[in-house]
Amino acid sequence: MALGAIASFAMAATSAATCTESAPCSREGYCNTGPSFCLWGLCNEQKSFNSTSCWPAEGCSNQVVEFDSSADVIAIASYGGNPNTNPFLSIFEPNNAAIEDGKLVLSMTYNSDEDKGFGATVDAAHTIEYGRVSARIKTAAVAKGTVTAFIIRNDQVGDEIDFEWVGKEPDVVETNFFYHDILDYGNSKYFNIGADSSADYHDYTIDWSPDAIKWIVDGKTLRTVNRKDTYNSDTKEYHYPAAAGRVGFSIWDGGNSGAEGTEGWAGTPTPWTASTVYRMYVESVQIECNADTNNIDSSSSSEGSTSSSSSSSSETEGENTPVETTDRNTVSNTSATLIDSSKDSNTESSSENNVQTGGSTGVETGGENNSETGAETGAETGAETGAETGAETGAETGAETDVETGVKTGGQTGGDNNNEGSNKTTYAEYT
Repeated sequence: MALGAIASFAMAATSAATCTESAPCSREGYCNTGPSFCLWGLCNEQKSFNSTSCWPAEGCSNQVVEFDSSADVIAIASYGGNPNTNPFLSIFEPNNAAIEDGKLVLSMTYNSDEDKGFGATVDAAHTIEYGRVSARIKTAAVAKGTVTAFIIRNDQVGDEIDFEWVGKEPDVVETNFFYHDILDYGNSKYFNIGADSSADYHDYTIDWSPDAIKWIVDGKTLRTVNRKDTYNSDTKEYHYPAAAGRVGFSIWDGGNSGAEGTEGWAGTPTPWTASTVYRMYVESVQIECNADTNNIDSSSSSEGSTSSSSSSSSETEGENTPVETTDRNTVSNTSATLIDSSKDSNTESSSENNVQTGGSTGVETGGENNSETGAETGAETGAETGAETGAETGAETGAETDVETGVKTGGQTGGDNNNEGSNKTTYAEYT
């Protein structure tokens, strides 16, 4: 996912396959210490110094976070390892996330060097393996190119469930899921909720159980995906997200991404002046852990555990019968699938001192022409860890991959990698 490269000050470049004891944790081709590299989900255990270098997963916590304390979100570099003190972490530098008037605010500002916006990604410090996550959100402004996201994501495995919104269509929400980063356009469905998501707050819920995923808006189920319906006869696997992940929020510039498919999906160009700021607001988050599958951290729990169904009694079913169509269907609070499409991705690198661990070229400030762990990454190819992703075809990763740098840092939604132009075709059918 992504928004232009962050300046990165590398200590030295090395072609070593794994990290050293002094910089034991590997994150997207670089080695270092500290939470930006060692945090579970960001840290690549296979490329780290040893099996204990990466920090262990924190486990799930039944909690309600209302963002009434500045400690509720901090820059990841300042994280001391206690998720009960700091339930959310801002993943990138500069840090564009803050608590303002009892709200979590993710801002996107203009980066004149890149001629595009630089946004923010905030991830939960706790992890979750099935459960129910609800967030009260006001999306970014009605402006083409702006993208807002609410996700559950495992960067190392590539499993993801998400809501996404583009500013050019503030009454439409995209629902999507990924299994092992496999790009399947059929997994993405759009719904018109009958309201401007940037004008007021709405309640969005991802209800994720071992058997089904539900996307719920304002108490009404828009969509249900059953695990049994995701079986792939070619791979003989259920292409259903099942890996523990982190809850996250992000805002990014899709309109000035430089990728045709992303820009067609988000709208282009994104309107910018030197003083323009776009903001996403999160009023509260409630996380309910599935008691059967999670290692629950009871020290911070404020709510009771959920059962394996994770269902709330306040939920009411919509029609939940997606209608494939080229027209806009507006069915308020019920399902009205528009078209299939998927996100693109690009990335930013951390601003800490890094050691490259699979490098093909030098380490420049801003991370240009850097390679990821065990795989060459060029400005033209944008290779991901262990697998190539062309800047033109741009396999979806659900994590950022900057087309100029090819460095996937995993967290911020955004897009310089192009999903093979699917959005070019489908959005033409909208009008």
